[in-house]
Amino acid sequence: MKISFRGHKCSWFIVFCLTAILAIVTCNVWLLCDGYSVLNDYLKIPTIGWMLIFANLVAGLVLFTVKRSNKNNPGWGFCRGCRISLRDTWLYCPNCGGERCH
Repeated sequence: MKISFRGHKCSWFIVFCLTAILAIVTCNVWLLCDGYSVLNDYLKIPTIGWMLIFANLVAGLVLFTVKRSNKNNPGWGFCRGCRISLRDTWLYCPNCGGERCH
């Protein structure tokens, strides 16, 4: 089921995410106004946050390296027709009968 906002269709997942974000912001503003937290708590990045940032950067670098290495050797060990991976000893694709890319 789709919900329409000014002509844009949004899935239930997006509506759920926006509701969760609104709930978090409302809770944080309430905690800030009642004195349970200070503004500095929301501005500093904890150690786990720095670890997540570093892990995402490393994952991005690995993804970039893998994508770049696949461009240098396109189709190695794949069927020309259906592009599924083939074992090293197979010369033809068992799926479509296509020839192996070398």
